[in-house]
Amino acid sequence: MAALTGAQLKTELDNIAYQKSLLDTVIGTTTTAATILYAMQQLVDRVGGYDEEIKRDLANISSEIKNTMAAFKLLLDHKLLRAIDSHLREEHKKGIDDFWTDENYPTYRIASQVAELCRAIGIDLSAVNCFPPVTIMGTEVVSGSGAGTFTDGDLIDGNKYGPANCELEVLVAATTVSVVVTITGNDKSGNEVTGTAEFSTAAVGDKVDVTPDQAGKKFQDITNMTFTGGAATDSWRVQSKVDRAVAA
Repeated sequence: MAALTGAQLKTELDNIAYQKSLLDTVIGTTTTAATILYAMQQLVDRVGGYDEEIKRDLANISSEIKNTMAAFKLLLDHKLLRAIDSHLREEHKKGIDDFWTDENYPTYRIASQVAELCRAIGIDLSAVNCFPPVTIMGTEVVSGSGAGTFTDGDLIDGNKYGPANCELEVLVAATTVSVVVTITGNDKSGNEVTGTAEFSTAAVGDKVDVTPDQAGKKFQDITNMTFTGGAATDSWRVQSKVDRAVAA
């Protein structure tokens, strides 16, 4: 059997990331509506009004299903990842991280879903090899032309992920004049990075890429935003972008 190539590893890890996204969405949590675990929790919460026999049976079954679905989310992809890592070590004498570094980085990085799974089972991945999930890094609410309040958001965890390209998403659009936003932040080494995004006649939900002023730079953190234009109640946020959409 032929050994995996770098391109094949990317395809299979993206497949696993896609599976995890689907499972997270469908299985969900006990507090996320329209998911399996939520439905099971609703059943458990209702059985208190039933007679003792049916209460006991339903509670036991629903608890078992909840535990089984939660375990299934981990089991399937964990086994796949362990098999891939073992194969690479046998055929190439290196695990997923080292093989990815040699074959795919910096052209491609590993999806955050796979990074999360790998680290949960003790497969170490270098932060620089992994792109982060969408992270809201800062918001701005306009009080008048060129004036507003910046609220700092989350930084990208440098112990888990490398820096990211960013985009501006319009939250409230009250203006029809051009707005030019200057974003200030840091790269993975703590050096300052600046970028620019511009929009006009925007609708809520519109997204504009942040163009770094320094070629090739990406943001690990956003520390401030300034802008020209805008009108009171305009609002937007800056968030990281994923490197690519994963697919089966």
